[in-house]
Amino acid sequence: MKSIYKILCIIVILLSCSIIALPTQKIYAQEFEVGLFNFPPFGVVEEGKEPSGILIDYIKPILKRANVTYSIKGYPPKRLYKYLADGETHIALGVKGVPELEGNVLYSNEKITDIDLRVYSRAETPPIKTKEDMIGKRIITIRGYSYGGFIKYIENPATKIVADMANGHELAFKKLQAQRADYVLDYSLPSEKALKSINIPGIQSYSISLLELFFIVSKKTPDAENLLRKLEQAFIELKKEGNVFTM
Repeated sequence: MKSIYKILCIIVILLSCSIIALPTQKIYAQEFEVGLFNFPPFGVVEEGKEPSGILIDYIKPILKRANVTYSIKGYPPKRLYKYLADGETHIALGVKGVPELEGNVLYSNEKITDIDLRVYSRAETPPIKTKEDMIGKRIITIRGYSYGGFIKYIENPATKIVADMANGHELAFKKLQAQRADYVLDYSLPSEKALKSINIPGIQSYSISLLELFFIVSKKTPDAENLLRKLEQAFIELKKEGNVFTM
């Protein structure tokens, strides 16, 4: 009996030691905040509504492939830059060279997408290739779009541009087709979709603004470099599979 008792004691001691030796594992799902600012149709931020837009639809498959748990929040640009610098916002898509982010964020090596602003015209109309070529022209714009500041140039009386606003992309090109104006200022992706149902023979377009977008990760995000690598790798995989599109 004594020998059995000793064996049992030894087993209990060994088990106790092994339990003490086991590392304590903290298991949790880190939720990352993805920041977005108002830039219709790519980012739409409205009071009391969930953020929406083309960029959100674009990055969701990438976030899913990277196995990232996330929430999406919309902010004015200056506040988004501040939150990225402070680490309150973890991830965003944006351009390089923003002074407020200098030294505070990491950028992906891969360009994730671009935003291509183009001027469309009928075959018989001289094309617009620069902002200055717009002066004195009749141009159709999409209501509610700022075009990254171009709308201020168009609305400036000094440019003598005659602006005709349309309530949507298809209506804009129908107006062009009907010669209500000579040009449409629009982004390439929604324009391509609209033109699939509107036949304008020989329609031409030129890019007047191209923004290259990269993943941005705040340096104050936990394990920031690894997160950025995961996002970039997920994008590369989806791109190889043909499951990402160009803006």
